[in-house]
Amino acid sequence: MTITFQIHYQTNWGQQLAISGPLPELGKGDPAAALVMNYMGEGLWQASIPLKKAPASLRYQYVLLKEGGEIQTEGGHPRMARIPRSRERICMKDTWRSATHPENPFYTAAFRDVIFKQKTALKPSRTSVSGEGTSFRFQLAAARIPAGMQFALSGSLPELGEWNTSSPLLLGNADFPTWTLEIDLPAADSFEYKYGLYDPAGKRWIDFEQGPNRRWSNLEANGQPEFFILSDEYFQSPWAPWKGTGVAIPVFSLRSEKSLGVGEFRDLHLMADWAKKTGLRLVQVLPVNDTTVNYTWTDSYPYSAITVFALHPMFLALDAIPGAEKIIGKKALSDARKRLNQSPVMDYDEVINLKKSWGRKIYDAQASTFLKSPEFQTFFEENKYWLEPYAVFCYLRDTFRTADFTQWKEHAVYHPDLLAGLASPDTPAYPEVAFFYFQQFYLDQQLRQATQYAREQGIVLKGDLPIGIYRHSVDAWVAPRLYNMDGQAGAPPDPFSENGQNWGFPTYKWEEMAKDNYQWWRDRMTYLSRYFDAYRIDHILGFFRIWEIPISQVEGLMGRFRPAIPVTLEEFQSRGIPFDEERFCQPFITQMLLEEWFEEDADWVKQTFLSETAFQQYAFKPEFDCQRKVEAFFEDPAVADRKVLEKRIYRLFAEALFFPEPESDGAKFHPRIDFQSTHSFRVLPHDLQDRLSALHHDYFYSRQEAFWRKEAMEKLPALKKATEMLICGEDLGMVPACVPGVMREMGILSLEIQRMSKNPSTEFLQEQDIPISPLQAPQPTTCLPFGVVGGIGPGSDPSLFLSGTWDAGRAAAPMRPLCGSGDH
Repeated sequence: MTITFQIHYQTNWGQQLAISGPLPELGKGDPAAALVMNYMGEGLWQASIPLKKAPASLRYQYVLLKEGGEIQTEGGHPRMARIPRSRERICMKDTWRSATHPENPFYTAAFRDVIFKQKTALKPSRTSVSGEGTSFRFQLAAARIPAGMQFALSGSLPELGEWNTSSPLLLGNADFPTWTLEIDLPAADSFEYKYGLYDPAGKRWIDFEQGPNRRWSNLEANGQPEFFILSDEYFQSPWAPWKGTGVAIPVFSLRSEKSLGVGEFRDLHLMADWAKKTGLRLVQVLPVNDTTVNYTWTDSYPYSAITVFALHPMFLALDAIPGAEKIIGKKALSDARKRLNQSPVMDYDEVINLKKSWGRKIYDAQASTFLKSPEFQTFFEENKYWLEPYAVFCYLRDTFRTADFTQWKEHAVYHPDLLAGLASPDTPAYPEVAFFYFQQFYLDQQLRQATQYAREQGIVLKGDLPIGIYRHSVDAWVAPRLYNMDGQAGAPPDPFSENGQNWGFPTYKWEEMAKDNYQWWRDRMTYLSRYFDAYRIDHILGFFRIWEIPISQVEGLMGRFRPAIPVTLEEFQSRGIPFDEERFCQPFITQMLLEEWFEEDADWVKQTFLSETAFQQYAFKPEFDCQRKVEAFFEDPAVADRKVLEKRIYRLFAEALFFPEPESDGAKFHPRIDFQSTHSFRVLPHDLQDRLSALHHDYFYSRQEAFWRKEAMEKLPALKKATEMLICGEDLGMVPACVPGVMREMGILSLEIQRMSKNPSTEFLQEQDIPISPLQAPQPTTCLPFGVVGGIGPGSDPSLFLSGTWDAGRAAAPMRPLCGSGDH
């Protein structure tokens, strides 16, 4: 069998088209090894592959090879075509999918499998397909179609109806969102055709699609194929933009009469019912992973999980476990439910400990039969790669009474042998370890049931992907090579946080993650799709660059972007800047500054923390040479009356203009953000200030853009390829200019909030500031409005009530506060 691929695409000089797919002939899924196509002229590209054994189906995607090694994948998810094995010569006549087409989101799981899911099987017209001569399969990719309607076809040949719509050819939806029809056609040099909308119930043609006729020409055929597959993209509809509304709420806020003091996965059924009744289409939840460290309210922050896989035991509905009510006692369960549900606030400590105690009681009564059950065995084998390390981690956390694995003595450093020693069924620790298997089995079951129920109601469940991992987590314990444990992720200063933000999470060693093509991230995506059809990437800017603060510092102001192109000694010289490392890189602390900031406490600050290095100039003593050491000093109750000075002393460390790059041996430097606001800068000569300001602007707003784009384009494609979920990126904060383009190219939705305009010259988002899609104005647009309502509970802002639309013909559209205001 020979399969020929043909596609029209106008490339620029130096560019080539290629075909990527799982077959060895197509590069085994590696776009860098894709089959390069031949240019036939007039925009036509072609390639053929001989196959000894015909596959039942073929999965592939076109990629654009650019100069410099950049690879751009066409829009949408990989193509899938059924291959007629009885034919020897097949021609795939395809249409290029624009990466920025407004309908691309419709082909993700959220729309394809939920919102636009076909509830009725529609068969194609009965046509003559003899297996001899020349046959055609018309394929139309179209996810959006009015309920009860069917796509149809008419064309210029007699076999295609000669444009007579009284008896059109109907396409079937067995391969939805692709609609298909197969038919034998006589030899012809060319023909024209067009798709239309048909009402099968009323047996009437509704209308043709808009735009010019589609055309097939035999002049482009290669070797007279026996079977043509004509793949067309996007029904040119006259319909108004699609609109939908959603709600964002934490699971713990969904407390119902059946709950045990906190919202549970089971309560998502009620939420789906409510969403359906009120006309909502999407429910977004906060992260649902296990955050248990101390079994107290301090574990309530949902973005600080001890695992990126395991679910939080708090969300387990104990009485939904078969036989549980009898084991716990009906009255005990009823009394606890009444007491905890009547509390005006969530009693985190009692809820989490009660659920652990009763969960263990249920497990002890059922362990022997549970562990032998086929359902658990299947679950264990499918999830062993994360479940076993997680359960052992939890066992050791409880044994040593800390999640800080550096304090676990001989278990501080993870090794696979640990699993054999603690997780094997014949070890003393196994009953404790297996209890965590028990919890996760039923959590998985209950969340998947809720997901399926929501899908059946036409409601999309949207998950949340935190950008960081907790420092004392399973992930950091098992694979520390993937994380920079000496760094802390955060955010630079902004109008909401003058000193920046320090989230405390270790940063990623992307170069290490790239060695296995970001397997850890791909595993996360795959597992997330087990429960959700859409997800939000928290702080997507971290895939371009992350704000990293050294572990020795406390405030975000002391950080820098990583990776970033540094300033070299040669550049200082070329810009006419007389670089003095001690003056520029050490805190510039003077008597005048101390008196201004500390007034009557200036002498105490000097005597306690500083040494005089020159007349009225000071440096920190070695025992206080970083913010962490100052922080430790103020933990002493003896200086409680001076604690009000702590943050002002922190600011002294920020009186530096540049931070040396530790790995560069004094050869590379990074500007401290907004160093123009420092006392150190203001006392410099004006001409030097001008040269330093020009360097600062170039560093933060110009030189990094191409570099950061390249960084994102090396990471994000692996995430997107791992799942067919709808991807939404939280792109708030200090947004590099390259971000909107990358997100459009990757088909990742943006987040726009009216109170957080990305235009620095305006406080409120303006319509003209919304990035426009490369598509021309006449193209149909697709509006995806999703209202957002903030749930009330730990980790949420009860004043955050937002609504708005995403216009798929643009990058995004504004969201407007309905009441109050909130911090993102």
